Amino acid sequence: MPTSRPRARWRAGLLALAASTALAGTAASAADVSTPNVSGLAWRSGATGGGFPCLAQLRGRALDARTTFVGHDSFPAMVTKSGRMQRDAAQAPLLVVSQPLLPSSNKRQFAQCAAGAFDGSFRQIGANLKAAGAKGTVVRLGWEANIGSDSHPWGVDDAGQVATYKACWRRAAAALKAGGPDLLLEWTSAKKTQNKALSIAAMYPGDDVVDVVGVHYYDSGPEKSTQAIWDQSYKATFNGNPWGLGTWLAFAKAHGKRLGIAEWGLWRRDGLSAAQADDPVYIANMYRFFRDNAGSIAYETYFNAMADQHLLCPSTQFPKSAAAYKALWVAGK
Repeated sequence: MPTSRPRARWRAGLLALAASTALAGTAASAADVSTPNVSGLAWRSGATGGGFPCLAQLRGRALDARTTFVGHDSFPAMVTKSGRMQRDAAQAPLLVVSQPLLPSSNKRQFAQCAAGAFDGSFRQIGANLKAAGAKGTVVRLGWEANIGSDSHPWGVDDAGQVATYKACWRRAAAALKAGGPDLLLEWTSAKKTQNKALSIAAMYPGDDVVDVVGVHYYDSGPEKSTQAIWDQSYKATFNGNPWGLGTWLAFAKAHGKRLGIAEWGLWRRDGLSAAQADDPVYIANMYRFFRDNAGSIAYETYFNAMADQHLLCPSTQFPKSAAAYKALWVAGK
């Protein structure tokens, strides 16, 4: 009995991978973001979170992108939420939707996903997002899988899950595009893959199904409050995986993709005071990164939420950073 279980799981994994590959073959070829830049900047710049209108006012520029989240309680709940995106879709030309790969009610069910058990839900979600009416939609499917299932129901915990995780991602991506053929699919990671057993290169679902490579790049681990720390962090790797913003950009370019950064911002955490977390050096370097690599950036949206952690407006605990953001984005140079 102990020897038959691993064999059964191995067979299930192969069958799931084969099934997902068959469906993924029907997916549209990887595409690129093409919505207009209403901000007048050289890249698409917008906001994540509830403080959406005030960020446009702070910088005196319209927002090119709006990032929103679908909760992960269950597939029926996700379908319902995806059908209520019209307001978000009207706020900017590009709608960026953070869509769970698996809900809490189906935690770690990669094999079932890859075998097609959830295709109907993903097709309906895709159709709902298409019907929302945005000029363009990027779906961040199963963001931050590289930080494990303690954080997300679709998180990958060990190398043994990678094959069925990838098969699930590919299957879900194909089903989403079957419902919404013009949707773009983004594969998004946290910047640091702490689990030494995981390889970002091995987890990557494939160039044929990924349209945008994404990464989260908050001002944490460490806080980039001096130019020296920023420079050192920029090209950093960890356990052979990308970690710094420069190494993530290089990963995206190596796959012929542009980089999406839906979550970036200050982060008051780990006992920091508001004054310690107020980091205009980080804000300035993020601006220069976007400006200097505009042609390689799909979009960026500042995480303007959680007043005690990230918020720049309408009120803020981080006046120096808010002033830096205002000055840089107003000037646009």
